[in-house]
Parts: sequence; C-alpha cells; structure tokens
Amino acid sequence: MAETVYISLGSNMGDREKNLTAALVSLEAIPGLEIIATSGIYISEAQDMDADSPDFMNQVVMADFSFLPAELLDSLERIETKMGRTDKGQHKPRVIDLDILLFGDQIIETDRLSIPHRKMLSRPFVLVPLLQINPELVHPVLEEPIADHLTDKDSEKAILFKDHVARSI
Repeated sequence: MAETVYISLGSNMGDREKNLTAALVSLEAIPGLEIIATSGIYISEAQDMDADSPDFMNQVVMADFSFLPAELLDSLERIETKMGRTDKGQHKPRVIDLDILLFGDQIIETDRLSIPHRKMLSRPFVLVPLLQINPELVHPVLEEPIADHLTDKDSEKAILFKDHVARSI
C-alpha cells in the first residue's frame, strides 16, 4: 500500500532551476514513486549557513511511495550523490538537497532518518511550498495544522520565483 510522501528540493549552486528540474526527473525514475503534485519554485536566503552563501531555490513534491522510508532515503541520497553533492550533513552551498518531510502519518526517529523532518516547522522555504500543495496538512506528532506554524512575516521569506503547481489527475 502506497503512502503519501512530501519531499523538499533545494539548490543554491550553479543553475539552481536546472538542478531542481534534473532532481525532479530523477525522482520520477525512482521505482515505486509516483509524483502527484509539485509546488511552485521559491527563492529564499540560505538558512543556517554563512552570510555570503547564495540564495536557495526550493520546491516541494507530493508523491505516493510503495516501499519503506529508508528505501526512499537511499534513493534520495543516490540522486544527491549523482548530482554532485558531497557535503551531506554540513551547512555548505549545495547543488541539490533532498529531504523527506512527511511519510504518511509515520513518526520515525533513527540516526539516519527523522520523519517528520525535525526542522520543517522552522523553515518558511519548506512550509510555503508544502502548504501550497496541501494547505490542510496536519503534523503527525503535534496533531495540529502545519499552517499554524507559518506566520505572515515568515511567509514573506520565501519569494515566488515560478508558479507552476502541477497535479496528476
């Protein structure tokens, strides 16, 4: 039985929009993953990085996934490596960053994987595109609407670059 998953994509090196597009193409090739919706692309300042780090382009994907969370993580890490990411876990500019935000209503906390993503609620660059796809999402741990964690001031930190929300029907 497939679970609905939300994956964030981010890039702040090179041709950021092209990097997001390449990551989407790679996501579409993951066995057992069917993309349901993609958010627009947003620009935001790099967070938790050096002040001179380039701005990020971010996007969120909603998909159905038929296998285990760890298998999705393995696939995402392979895509990051294939695209040239070598600094996983460090706060440096990156060609691509792929994170599992939510995996159905599952709550997972291991050394390798934290679902829901533990920093999701403090990151407007994740919340704005996530809520663009599904404004009714409820946080599985807090059991409250995710939208309650996004203030008007925070939502201004993610600037719409390209609005092309797409949904499979």
